[in-house]
Amino acid sequence: MKKILPIIVFVIVAAAALFFVFKPKGTTGPTGSTGTQISSNTGTDNLSGPTPQANPASDDEAGSSEDLEGEDVMAEEVKSATEIYSSADQALEAVKKAAADYDDLVLEQFTRPGPECTWCDSFYASIKDLLLSSETSQEAKGYYAELLAVSGKVDNISTLIDAIKNSKNSQESDIFAEAIELATGGDDVVRFLGTQMESTNEIIQEASIAAVTNQGTRLAAELLYNQTQKAGDPDGYYSRGIGLGEFIPEPDAMPYLQELVKKQDQYSPLAVKALINSGTDGLRLVIDEVASIKNPEVRKKLLAGAEEHISYDEATQSYLDSVSKNKNIPEDVAEFAKKRFEEGEASLEEDGGEALNMSIDPSLEEGDAADKDQE
Repeated sequence: MKKILPIIVFVIVAAAALFFVFKPKGTTGPTGSTGTQISSNTGTDNLSGPTPQANPASDDEAGSSEDLEGEDVMAEEVKSATEIYSSADQALEAVKKAAADYDDLVLEQFTRPGPECTWCDSFYASIKDLLLSSETSQEAKGYYAELLAVSGKVDNISTLIDAIKNSKNSQESDIFAEAIELATGGDDVVRFLGTQMESTNEIIQEASIAAVTNQGTRLAAELLYNQTQKAGDPDGYYSRGIGLGEFIPEPDAMPYLQELVKKQDQYSPLAVKALINSGTDGLRLVIDEVASIKNPEVRKKLLAGAEEHISYDEATQSYLDSVSKNKNIPEDVAEFAKKRFEEGEASLEEDGGEALNMSIDPSLEEGDAADKDQE
Protein backbone atom coordinates (compact mmCIF):
# COMPACT_ATOMS: atom_id res chain seq x y z
CA MET A 1 0.00 0.00 0.00
CA LYS A 2 2.84 2.32 0.82
CA LYS A 3 4.35 1.59 -2.62
CA ILE A 4 1.11 2.32 -4.43
CA LEU A 5 0.47 5.66 -2.63
CA PRO A 6 3.32 7.60 -4.32
CA ILE A 7 2.13 6.32 -7.68
CA ILE A 8 -1.42 7.60 -7.01
CA VAL A 9 -0.12 11.02 -5.95
CA PHE A 10 2.02 11.20 -9.06
CA VAL A 11 -0.97 10.36 -11.31
CA ILE A 12 -3.12 13.06 -9.64
CA VAL A 13 -0.43 15.73 -10.00
CA ALA A 14 0.17 14.81 -13.65
CA ALA A 15 -3.55 14.92 -14.43
CA ALA A 16 -3.87 18.37 -12.84
CA ALA A 17 -0.91 19.66 -14.84
CA LEU A 18 -2.37 18.36 -18.11
CA PHE A 19 -5.73 19.98 -17.27
CA PHE A 20 -4.21 23.46 -16.86
CA VAL A 21 -1.99 23.15 -19.93
CA PHE A 22 -4.76 22.11 -22.34
CA LYS A 23 -7.64 24.12 -20.84
CA PRO A 24 -9.51 26.23 -23.62
CA LYS A 25 -8.72 29.93 -23.44
CA GLY A 26 -12.35 30.86 -24.01
CA THR A 27 -13.24 29.55 -20.57
CA THR A 28 -10.93 31.75 -18.58
CA GLY A 29 -13.55 34.27 -17.51
CA PRO A 30 -17.23 35.06 -17.31
CA THR A 31 -19.14 35.51 -20.55
CA GLY A 32 -22.06 37.64 -21.65
CA SER A 33 -25.33 36.41 -23.01
CA THR A 34 -23.91 36.07 -26.53
CA GLY A 35 -20.93 34.06 -25.43
CA THR A 36 -18.49 36.89 -26.10
CA GLN A 37 -15.80 37.17 -23.51
CA ILE A 38 -16.20 40.12 -21.18
CA SER A 39 -12.76 41.36 -20.23
CA SER A 40 -11.81 44.15 -17.87
CA ASN A 41 -8.27 44.19 -19.22
CA THR A 42 -7.57 47.56 -20.86
CA GLY A 43 -3.82 47.09 -21.00
CA THR A 44 -1.49 46.16 -23.83
CA ASP A 45 -3.55 43.12 -24.88
CA ASN A 46 -5.81 45.36 -26.95
CA LEU A 47 -2.92 46.67 -29.01
CA SER A 48 -2.50 43.34 -30.80
CA GLY A 49 -6.21 42.87 -31.51
CA PRO A 50 -8.50 44.46 -34.11
CA THR A 51 -9.15 48.23 -33.88
CA PRO A 52 -12.15 48.77 -31.59
CA GLN A 53 -15.21 50.38 -33.19
CA ALA A 54 -15.61 54.07 -32.36
CA ASN A 55 -18.56 54.93 -30.16
CA PRO A 56 -21.08 57.63 -31.17
CA ALA A 57 -19.47 60.23 -28.92
CA SER A 58 -16.13 59.69 -30.66
CA ASP A 59 -17.80 60.07 -34.08
CA ASP A 60 -19.34 63.37 -33.02
CA GLU A 61 -16.03 64.65 -31.76
CA ALA A 62 -14.33 63.65 -35.00
CA GLY A 63 -17.07 65.35 -37.02
CA SER A 64 -16.70 68.54 -35.00
CA SER A 65 -12.95 68.45 -35.51
CA GLU A 66 -13.39 68.06 -39.26
CA ASP A 67 -15.86 70.96 -39.34
CA LEU A 68 -13.42 73.18 -37.50
CA GLU A 69 -10.63 72.19 -39.86
CA GLY A 70 -12.89 73.02 -42.81
CA GLU A 71 -13.62 76.45 -41.36
CA ASP A 72 -9.91 77.06 -40.86
CA VAL A 73 -9.25 76.18 -44.50
CA MET A 74 -11.99 78.54 -45.66
CA ALA A 75 -10.60 81.28 -43.43
CA GLU A 76 -7.18 80.98 -45.01
CA GLU A 77 -6.27 83.50 -47.66
CA VAL A 78 -6.73 82.19 -51.20
CA LYS A 79 -3.39 81.56 -52.85
CA SER A 80 -2.53 83.38 -56.04
CA ALA A 81 -2.47 81.45 -59.29
CA THR A 82 1.28 81.97 -59.49
CA GLU A 83 1.67 79.97 -56.27
CA ILE A 84 -0.47 77.11 -57.54
CA TYR A 85 0.32 76.70 -61.22
CA SER A 86 3.73 76.52 -62.83
CA SER A 87 2.79 76.91 -66.49
CA ALA A 88 0.18 78.38 -68.81
CA ASP A 89 -0.95 74.92 -69.88
CA GLN A 90 -1.48 73.78 -66.30
CA ALA A 91 -3.40 76.94 -65.45
CA LEU A 92 -5.52 76.73 -68.60
CA GLU A 93 -6.50 73.13 -67.87
CA ALA A 94 -7.59 74.09 -64.37
CA VAL A 95 -9.61 77.07 -65.60
CA LYS A 96 -11.40 75.00 -68.24
CA LYS A 97 -12.53 72.58 -65.54
CA ALA A 98 -13.51 75.45 -63.25
CA ALA A 99 -15.60 77.07 -65.99
CA ALA A 100 -17.84 74.01 -66.12
CA ASP A 101 -18.95 74.64 -62.52
CA TYR A 102 -18.32 78.40 -62.46
CA ASP A 103 -15.85 77.91 -59.63
CA ASP A 104 -15.47 81.23 -57.79
CA LEU A 105 -12.41 80.00 -55.89
CA VAL A 106 -10.40 79.69 -59.10
CA LEU A 107 -11.53 83.18 -60.14
CA GLU A 108 -10.13 84.47 -56.85
CA GLN A 109 -6.84 82.75 -57.59
CA PHE A 110 -6.57 84.73 -60.82
CA THR A 111 -7.54 88.09 -59.33
CA ARG A 112 -4.74 90.54 -60.16
CA PRO A 113 -1.79 88.11 -60.40
CA GLY A 114 1.46 89.94 -59.86
CA PRO A 115 4.35 90.66 -62.24
CA GLU A 116 6.04 87.45 -61.08
CA CYS A 117 3.64 85.52 -63.31
CA THR A 118 5.95 84.63 -66.19
CA TRP A 119 3.38 82.54 -68.03
CA CYS A 120 0.40 84.91 -67.71
CA ASP A 121 0.68 86.51 -71.15
CA SER A 122 0.50 83.13 -72.87
CA PHE A 123 -2.30 82.03 -70.55
CA TYR A 124 -4.46 85.12 -71.16
CA ALA A 125 -3.93 84.81 -74.91
CA SER A 126 -5.47 81.33 -74.73
CA ILE A 127 -8.34 82.62 -72.60
CA LYS A 128 -9.11 85.32 -75.18
CA ASP A 129 -9.20 82.69 -77.93
CA LEU A 130 -11.70 80.66 -75.91
CA LEU A 131 -13.75 83.76 -75.16
CA LEU A 132 -14.15 84.65 -78.83
CA SER A 133 -14.58 81.11 -80.10
CA SER A 134 -17.99 80.21 -81.53
CA GLU A 135 -17.57 76.74 -79.99
CA THR A 136 -17.45 78.10 -76.44
CA SER A 137 -20.76 77.99 -74.54
CA GLN A 138 -22.34 81.19 -73.24
CA GLU A 139 -21.80 80.09 -69.65
CA ALA A 140 -18.12 79.44 -70.24
CA LYS A 141 -17.75 82.77 -72.03
CA GLY A 142 -19.15 84.49 -68.96
CA TYR A 143 -16.56 82.75 -66.80
CA TYR A 144 -13.65 83.59 -69.10
CA ALA A 145 -14.87 87.18 -69.39
CA GLU A 146 -14.94 87.58 -65.62
CA LEU A 147 -11.47 86.07 -65.33
CA LEU A 148 -10.16 88.72 -67.75
CA ALA A 149 -12.03 91.48 -65.88
CA VAL A 150 -10.48 90.66 -62.49
CA SER A 151 -6.98 90.29 -63.92
CA GLY A 152 -6.18 93.94 -63.22
CA LYS A 153 -4.76 94.33 -66.72
CA VAL A 154 -5.93 97.09 -69.04
CA ASP A 155 -5.28 94.95 -72.12
CA ASN A 156 -7.63 92.22 -70.92
CA ILE A 157 -10.42 94.66 -70.08
CA SER A 158 -9.90 96.31 -73.46
CA THR A 159 -10.56 92.90 -75.02
CA LEU A 160 -13.96 92.85 -73.33
CA ILE A 161 -14.75 96.34 -74.62
CA ASP A 162 -13.91 95.24 -78.16
CA ALA A 163 -15.92 92.05 -77.67
CA ILE A 164 -19.01 94.15 -76.93
CA LYS A 165 -18.44 96.24 -80.04
CA ASN A 166 -18.09 93.12 -82.19
CA SER A 167 -20.69 90.91 -80.52
CA LYS A 168 -23.31 89.40 -82.80
CA ASN A 169 -26.19 89.39 -80.34
CA SER A 170 -27.37 91.18 -77.19
CA GLN A 171 -26.90 88.09 -75.03
CA GLU A 172 -23.15 88.10 -75.64
CA SER A 173 -22.98 91.87 -75.14
CA ASP A 174 -24.68 91.52 -71.78
CA ILE A 175 -22.26 88.75 -70.73
CA PHE A 176 -19.24 90.91 -71.50
CA ALA A 177 -20.79 94.01 -69.93
CA GLU A 178 -21.56 92.18 -66.68
CA ALA A 179 -17.95 91.05 -66.52
CA ILE A 180 -16.65 94.61 -67.04
CA GLU A 181 -18.75 95.77 -64.07
CA LEU A 182 -16.66 93.43 -61.90
CA ALA A 183 -13.35 94.80 -63.14
CA THR A 184 -10.61 95.37 -60.58
CA GLY A 185 -7.22 97.01 -60.86
CA GLY A 186 -5.03 99.94 -60.06
CA ASP A 187 -5.23 103.54 -61.23
CA ASP A 188 -4.33 102.51 -64.78
CA VAL A 189 -7.45 100.35 -64.97
CA VAL A 190 -9.61 103.08 -63.39
CA ARG A 191 -8.32 105.68 -65.87
CA PHE A 192 -8.99 103.36 -68.80
CA LEU A 193 -12.52 102.70 -67.58
CA GLY A 194 -12.90 106.45 -67.17
CA THR A 195 -12.26 106.96 -70.88
CA GLN A 196 -14.94 104.37 -71.67
CA MET A 197 -17.54 106.25 -69.60
CA GLU A 198 -17.76 108.66 -72.52
CA SER A 199 -18.41 105.92 -75.07
CA THR A 200 -21.32 106.43 -77.45
CA ASN A 201 -22.12 102.75 -76.97
CA GLU A 202 -24.60 102.78 -74.09
CA ILE A 203 -23.75 99.24 -73.00
CA ILE A 204 -20.05 100.07 -72.74
CA GLN A 205 -20.75 103.40 -71.07
CA GLU A 206 -23.02 101.96 -68.38
CA ALA A 207 -20.73 98.98 -67.70
CA SER A 208 -17.73 101.29 -67.34
CA ILE A 209 -19.56 103.64 -64.96
CA ALA A 210 -20.64 100.65 -62.88
CA ALA A 211 -17.06 99.36 -62.78
CA VAL A 212 -15.67 102.73 -61.67
CA THR A 213 -18.45 102.97 -59.05
CA ASN A 214 -17.15 99.72 -57.54
CA GLN A 215 -13.56 100.94 -57.13
CA GLY A 216 -13.90 103.22 -54.08
CA THR A 217 -10.74 105.27 -54.65
CA ARG A 218 -10.42 109.06 -54.82
CA LEU A 219 -9.58 108.83 -58.53
CA ALA A 220 -12.79 106.88 -59.12
CA ALA A 221 -14.81 109.50 -57.22
CA GLU A 222 -13.27 112.30 -59.28
CA LEU A 223 -14.03 110.52 -62.55
CA LEU A 224 -17.64 109.88 -61.54
CA TYR A 225 -18.18 113.50 -60.52
CA ASN A 226 -16.57 114.85 -63.69
CA GLN A 227 -18.68 112.54 -65.85
CA THR A 228 -21.83 113.62 -64.02
CA GLN A 229 -20.97 117.26 -64.58
CA LYS A 230 -20.34 116.70 -68.28
CA ALA A 231 -23.67 114.91 -68.62
CA GLY A 232 -25.36 117.83 -66.83
CA ASP A 233 -27.67 115.41 -65.07
CA PRO A 234 -28.09 115.81 -61.28
CA ASP A 235 -29.31 112.22 -61.14
CA GLY A 236 -25.79 111.11 -62.02
CA TYR A 237 -26.96 107.61 -63.10
CA TYR A 238 -28.34 107.14 -59.59
CA SER A 239 -31.67 105.89 -60.90
CA ARG A 240 -29.75 103.08 -62.64
CA GLY A 241 -28.13 102.02 -59.39
CA ILE A 242 -24.66 103.26 -60.34
CA GLY A 243 -22.66 106.47 -60.23
CA LEU A 244 -21.48 108.74 -57.44
CA GLY A 245 -24.59 108.23 -55.29
CA GLU A 246 -23.91 104.49 -55.08
CA PHE A 247 -20.17 104.90 -54.59
CA ILE A 248 -18.71 103.37 -51.40
CA PRO A 249 -15.62 105.46 -50.65
CA GLU A 250 -12.33 104.30 -49.26
CA PRO A 251 -10.74 106.57 -46.62
CA ASP A 252 -8.66 108.46 -49.20
CA ALA A 253 -11.80 109.49 -51.08
CA MET A 254 -13.64 110.93 -48.06
CA PRO A 255 -12.03 114.42 -48.02
CA TYR A 256 -12.80 114.88 -51.72
CA LEU A 257 -16.45 114.00 -51.16
CA GLN A 258 -16.60 116.46 -48.26
CA GLU A 259 -15.47 119.19 -50.64
CA LEU A 260 -18.24 118.22 -53.05
CA VAL A 261 -20.82 118.53 -50.26
CA LYS A 262 -19.50 121.99 -49.39
CA LYS A 263 -20.11 123.12 -52.95
CA GLN A 264 -23.84 122.88 -52.24
CA ASP A 265 -24.59 122.52 -55.94
CA GLN A 266 -26.99 120.23 -57.76
CA TYR A 267 -24.52 117.32 -57.56
CA SER A 268 -23.75 117.65 -53.84
CA PRO A 269 -26.61 115.34 -52.74
CA LEU A 270 -24.82 112.52 -54.59
CA ALA A 271 -21.70 113.14 -52.51
CA VAL A 272 -23.85 113.10 -49.36
CA LYS A 273 -25.14 109.65 -50.27
CA ALA A 274 -21.65 108.42 -51.06
CA LEU A 275 -20.31 109.53 -47.68
CA ILE A 276 -23.18 107.88 -45.83
CA ASN A 277 -22.51 104.67 -47.79
CA SER A 278 -19.21 104.39 -45.91
CA GLY A 279 -20.94 103.98 -42.54
CA THR A 280 -21.11 105.93 -39.30
CA ASP A 281 -17.97 107.98 -39.99
CA GLY A 282 -19.38 109.22 -43.27
CA LEU A 283 -22.74 109.97 -41.68
CA ARG A 284 -20.98 112.01 -39.02
CA LEU A 285 -19.21 114.10 -41.69
CA VAL A 286 -22.51 114.73 -43.46
CA ILE A 287 -24.37 115.79 -40.31
CA ASP A 288 -21.53 118.10 -39.28
CA GLU A 289 -21.49 119.78 -42.68
CA VAL A 290 -25.25 120.05 -43.12
CA ALA A 291 -25.74 121.35 -39.56
CA SER A 292 -23.36 124.22 -40.34
CA ILE A 293 -25.49 125.45 -43.28
CA LYS A 294 -27.82 128.31 -42.41
CA ASN A 295 -30.25 127.93 -45.31
CA PRO A 296 -32.90 125.30 -44.38
CA GLU A 297 -33.81 124.70 -48.04
CA VAL A 298 -30.23 123.78 -48.85
CA ARG A 299 -30.12 121.44 -45.86
CA LYS A 300 -33.33 119.81 -47.04
CA LYS A 301 -32.01 119.28 -50.59
CA LEU A 302 -28.75 117.79 -49.37
CA LEU A 303 -30.48 115.27 -47.10
CA ALA A 304 -33.16 114.29 -49.62
CA GLY A 305 -33.08 110.49 -50.01
CA ALA A 306 -30.08 110.18 -47.70
CA GLU A 307 -32.00 107.96 -45.28
CA GLU A 308 -31.96 105.11 -47.80
CA HIS A 309 -28.18 104.87 -47.47
CA ILE A 310 -27.93 104.54 -43.69
CA SER A 311 -26.86 101.14 -42.42
CA TYR A 312 -28.27 100.67 -38.95
CA ASP A 313 -26.07 99.21 -36.26
CA GLU A 314 -25.26 99.93 -32.64
CA ALA A 315 -22.70 102.64 -33.40
CA THR A 316 -24.99 104.42 -35.87
CA GLN A 317 -27.93 104.27 -33.48
CA SER A 318 -25.88 105.73 -30.68
CA TYR A 319 -24.73 108.58 -32.89
CA LEU A 320 -28.22 109.34 -34.25
CA ASP A 321 -29.62 109.37 -30.73
CA SER A 322 -27.04 111.90 -29.59
CA VAL A 323 -27.68 114.14 -32.64
CA SER A 324 -31.44 114.02 -32.11
CA LYS A 325 -30.94 115.40 -28.58
CA ASN A 326 -28.45 118.08 -29.57
CA LYS A 327 -29.94 121.53 -28.90
CA ASN A 328 -27.09 123.34 -30.64
CA ILE A 329 -27.92 122.27 -34.20
CA PRO A 330 -30.81 123.24 -36.50
CA GLU A 331 -34.09 121.68 -35.45
CA ASP A 332 -34.68 120.06 -38.84
CA VAL A 333 -31.31 118.27 -38.67
CA ALA A 334 -32.10 116.99 -35.17
CA GLU A 335 -35.51 115.86 -36.42
CA PHE A 336 -33.87 114.06 -39.35
CA ALA A 337 -31.65 112.21 -36.87
CA LYS A 338 -34.60 111.39 -34.62
CA LYS A 339 -36.61 109.85 -37.45
CA ARG A 340 -33.64 107.84 -38.62
CA PHE A 341 -33.04 106.65 -35.05
CA GLU A 342 -36.64 105.47 -34.75
CA GLU A 343 -36.42 103.73 -38.12
CA GLY A 344 -33.22 102.08 -36.98
CA GLU A 345 -34.78 100.84 -33.76
CA ALA A 346 -37.68 99.35 -35.69
CA SER A 347 -35.33 97.77 -38.22
CA LEU A 348 -33.07 96.25 -35.59
CA GLU A 349 -36.06 94.98 -33.61
CA GLU A 350 -37.48 93.37 -36.74
CA ASP A 351 -34.16 91.78 -37.59
CA GLY A 352 -33.84 90.51 -34.04
CA GLY A 353 -37.33 89.05 -34.16
CA GLU A 354 -36.61 87.26 -37.41
CA ALA A 355 -33.39 85.87 -35.97
CA LEU A 356 -35.27 84.67 -32.88
CA ASN A 357 -37.97 83.01 -34.97
CA MET A 358 -35.34 81.26 -37.07
CA SER A 359 -33.66 79.91 -33.93
CA ILE A 360 -36.87 78.35 -32.56
CA ASP A 361 -37.26 74.66 -33.34
CA PRO A 362 -40.65 74.18 -35.11
CA SER A 363 -41.02 70.79 -33.41
CA LEU A 364 -40.98 72.54 -30.03
CA GLU A 365 -43.82 74.81 -31.13
CA GLU A 366 -45.78 71.77 -32.32
CA GLY A 367 -45.14 70.09 -28.96
CA ASP A 368 -46.37 73.14 -27.08
CA ALA A 369 -49.49 73.23 -29.23
CA ALA A 370 -50.14 69.55 -28.56
CA ASP A 371 -49.75 70.11 -24.82
CA LYS A 372 -52.27 72.94 -24.94
CA ASP A 373 -54.73 70.74 -26.85
CA GLN A 374 -54.42 68.05 -24.20
CA GLU A 375 -55.08 70.59 -21.49
